[in-house]
This record gives sequence, C-alpha cells and structure tokens, in this order.
Amino acid sequence: MHWLVVGTGAIGSLMAANLRRIGEHVVIKPRHEQATIQLLYNAHQLEFSTVDLPLTQPTQVFAAVKAYQVETVIEQLNAANLPVGSSLIVSYNGMLDNEASLLPPNTLHWVTTHGAYRHDNEVIHAGMGESWLGWAQVEHASSARPIEVFSVLNNALPPLNWSPAIHQRRWIKLAINCLINPFTVIHNCRNGELLSHDISAVQLQAAQEICWLAAYFGVQLGAEELVAQAHHVIKNTANNYSSMLMDVRLNRPTEVDYLNGFVARQAKLAGHPAPTNEQLWQQVLNIANN
Repeated sequence: MHWLVVGTGAIGSLMAANLRRIGEHVVIKPRHEQATIQLLYNAHQLEFSTVDLPLTQPTQVFAAVKAYQVETVIEQLNAANLPVGSSLIVSYNGMLDNEASLLPPNTLHWVTTHGAYRHDNEVIHAGMGESWLGWAQVEHASSARPIEVFSVLNNALPPLNWSPAIHQRRWIKLAINCLINPFTVIHNCRNGELLSHDISAVQLQAAQEICWLAAYFGVQLGAEELVAQAHHVIKNTANNYSSMLMDVRLNRPTEVDYLNGFVARQAKLAGHPAPTNEQLWQQVLNIANN
C-alpha cells in the first residue's frame, strides 16, 4: 500500500516511522515545502520523500494534525480529487463545530492513547497505549471495517481496536483533555504537579457540563468517571508537559477553542450554558495572548 502522512507533528511522525518499520511505502506532506524529511526513531535515521497534491495513485492518507489545521487539509484533499481506492484517516484533539459537513463521507477517525513528542528531528514514543479506528460519520458506523487499512495500522502501532462507536471514544478523549490541559496552562506546570492544586471541584463541574452536552449529542458519559480517568492520566503522565502548555510557551496557537471552547459554544447553542468550560477557555486565551 502507498501511504501519505500529512504533517510532521509527534503522532504523525510516530506513525510514519512505524509504517516504514513494517515495510510500507510512506511519503510525507510537510507544512512547509522541503525535498525530504529526516527523522530519528529508536536510534535509526530515516529519510522520507515529500509529496504535494494531487496524487497519481490510490493512497491511504493519514492526517494527524492540529484541530485548527483540519479544515485546510480537507479543502486541499477535496481539491486534489484523491484517486479511487484512496482513504482518509484523521486524528486530532477536540472537535470542530462543522464536522458533519466538513469531513468526507468515508473518513475514518483514529483515536489513540499512545504518547509521543519530538525533540528536533527525533521522535520519542513516550508512552505505550492503544488506539481505536472507526467511521467518522454516524450513518456509516455499522459499515464493515476496511480490512487492509486496519491490518496495516494495527501492525504499525498496536494494539488497534475497531470501534463502531468511535464518537464515544472521541468524547472521552475530548473530556480528558478538557480536564487536564487548561489547568496545566493556568498553573504553568507539568501534569503531575496538578495533584498539588485544589482543582477537583472545578474538574467535576467541567465534567458535568461535558456530560450534558455529550448526552445532547447521544453519547452517555459519567462525570465522576471522567474525573477519575483524568486523575489516572495525570499520574501516568506526571513528568509530561501538556501540548497546550507547550504551545503557549512557544507562542503557537492552542487547541483550547476545540476543547473547552467547543463545549462552551455548543452548550450555549443547545440552550444549556457551560460556565466552567467557558471560564477555562477564556483563561487559557488570556494567558496565551499576554
């Protein structure tokens, strides 16, 4: 199979390196024009060719990008008219207000708990986890899984689970990010240092708002369970800096608009305001803009 990895962030780079490890043909579409991409992974120096659109042969596109980049990537792919036999797998934190109309009908969501980061051109697989793959559009949820794509992704970065309910996985991941990342920005600390701050009550309030909104969209979650899962992640990633905090420190856009901001906006539209998520959203924006 031919694979195109869009973006050179930590997760995209991790997938590119592991697809190459199992012998797949992999090219990368970087954000900025360059002839080749050099990656160091597990002490192996890897070189990837880069490609621009349009593509000339069926290609499996794996786009692990920031939420605010998704719309541009989709527009580029739509304009390129992917060859018949191609597929699109997307992975990003948070949710977009216009996902239903934006994502092509046969898009797949890939959700993961694997941890990775990049140091210069080195890709570090910082935490083993697992992943889920499922159809992005609810009306396709009961469709059969794409066997060959699933098999390759499972071989590259196991274990991979097929999920007819990928939306629930995405809501859980959104919630965990909402209950950790903004607090690391507000307190300017590693994940584990949050345990020394009195944030549990605020986390529970935020979780209750998320659960209400998830139920509005047909997904059932438990607030206390989400807070417990967030604390579990905090302990397991105690030495990590959240991606949101790193973005703030490096003066890059954050994904808070697609996490707590998404919850606040959608809850307001549904007639049930989410003041705790609204406050966390605005606090992060204020810190990032100062």
